[in-house]
Amino acid sequence: MTEKEKDKPADNQSIVEEKITKVSGEVQIRKYIKGRLLGKGGFAKCYEFINQETEHSSAAKVIPKKSLVKSRAKQKLISEIKIHKSLHHPNIVAFEHYFEDSENVYLLIEICHNQTLNELLKRRKKLTELEVQCYAVQIIKALRYLHTHRVIHRDLKLGNLFISEKMEIKVGDFGLATKLEFDGERKRTVCGTPNYIAPEILEGKTGHSYEVDIWSLGVIMYTLIIGKPPFETNNVKETYKRIKMGNYSFPENAVISEPAKDLIQSILVLDPQKRPKLDEILNHDFFHIGISIPKTMQKSTLACPPSLNYIKQYIPNTGTNGIVTNYVRKSKPPSESHTSDFDLGHGGLTQVHGNDNRPYTSNGVQETKGLFNHNKASGNLSDVSVKKWIDYSSKYGLGYILSDGHVGVYFNDSTKIIYKPNGANFIYIERNAQEKTEIITPHVFSEEFTKDLNKKVILLQHFKAYLLEENKNTQIERKESENIDEKQYVYVKKWMKTKHAILFRLSNKIVQVSFLDQTEIILSSETKIVTYMDKKGQLNTYPLNTALDSNNYEMTKRLKYTKQILMHMLTAKSHGNGQQSGNMTNTTVKHSQNQGNH
Repeated sequence: MTEKEKDKPADNQSIVEEKITKVSGEVQIRKYIKGRLLGKGGFAKCYEFINQETEHSSAAKVIPKKSLVKSRAKQKLISEIKIHKSLHHPNIVAFEHYFEDSENVYLLIEICHNQTLNELLKRRKKLTELEVQCYAVQIIKALRYLHTHRVIHRDLKLGNLFISEKMEIKVGDFGLATKLEFDGERKRTVCGTPNYIAPEILEGKTGHSYEVDIWSLGVIMYTLIIGKPPFETNNVKETYKRIKMGNYSFPENAVISEPAKDLIQSILVLDPQKRPKLDEILNHDFFHIGISIPKTMQKSTLACPPSLNYIKQYIPNTGTNGIVTNYVRKSKPPSESHTSDFDLGHGGLTQVHGNDNRPYTSNGVQETKGLFNHNKASGNLSDVSVKKWIDYSSKYGLGYILSDGHVGVYFNDSTKIIYKPNGANFIYIERNAQEKTEIITPHVFSEEFTKDLNKKVILLQHFKAYLLEENKNTQIERKESENIDEKQYVYVKKWMKTKHAILFRLSNKIVQVSFLDQTEIILSSETKIVTYMDKKGQLNTYPLNTALDSNNYEMTKRLKYTKQILMHMLTAKSHGNGQQSGNMTNTTVKHSQNQGNH
């Protein structure tokens, strides 16, 4: 970057200058590019700041000086800076620097590019217990460090738990933190966030101490597993009332292990002295029943649950003691399958948008049991189906592996890439909107790409790594060109996600519907055959023209659902890409149309 380029901010960016006065009296100017907005609170906003000289990126909390007129506000900021500067721990957001100009005070802190647990929960709706264990251990380590240094955070919540590039949890925002001056001191300031605030803070009679952070930890664990805070209501006063009474419960349909429930119940008690200490929490059965806990989670879990193969590394084959239920869905016996489990009788497809309380068996890297996943030797392209996929459409698109070994990505702009791992070639597919056709272009990995295509090739590499559980830093080998036959490539032309299933329309004229209850339907327009796989993995085939008249109730129910989805796709006028921004696991059909040839 040239000096001129450094001095010239990009569009919609501004420069913030820091004046540094040296001992000699010389004034040095340090310049920061003020980038994207990361978040905002009561009086402050947080932006990405990039040091023009070093290109180092930081998160900058910007506090207007007009909000610091009152001495109390000023003292509060001084206290925040003092406390945060003193903290040095791998699970605490690092404090880097602070300065001021005529208008603002700037606190520069470690930037966490993967946002917070709050954004993660919005995308995922709820987490597996393995993830909660992993995150809780890191939070506890941070709290143990804080409490050892006599610091109470007092605003522990999902929005203040940041996820680093390495997928580490970092406790941040020390705006409400306080430091005890002596053992046994109790604070009396009423502060915190409604859903997470401890009852003794609300009561305010006896004061509060470290136990308020432990209470918040219990709320966090409940929220991550169940999908919403335990005391949440539509009214803050009512929420406070429920907190002070300890009035909460676990939903009847909640998938939660007994150890998890027991630990949360032991934490969320009104008497702070009866709550377990941090070490007691770590020694609870929830963290020790026959499992090991990963230090960090896979990056793919930012979008979807961890893969079954990944989970198996940490869960034993025997001795589950009930804890596995949150990791691997246990299918109901056929006799227990009722219409209420899968009901389309009211409202139709456009109404399907609720949260499926049952956990995935996979990760989004989601893996199908695969109706046609083992026919590679036949070379029959009409048998190729989607074997595994990852939905990262909140940012990039849908990645997948086919049963013939090819890896593909359906990007959010409706372009597509498909290639055979370790091959030298790939095909890139664009849509000709005017002619309503697809333009298929072969490429060689060794060639130079446009900026847009190069980005997509890099994303392909990342999707491939997640799907094949490889090292994401492994580069796609740039071999010499081979002969390529575009007709030998099968790819996803269109996809849609609903509350109950994900549907793929493939270029080999197969429609594949993989349901979240582990059943699957494949329709082949070539063979005029419907193949149905039940929850036990048993396969049955039916002629397409008579399938709806079958006496297999479970199959016909799902086939009717599939028909309704297909009719919706054919008649939809929306021009979306099959994704709903910011919410992958509960994308409504209403907003889930991919454009493609029907």
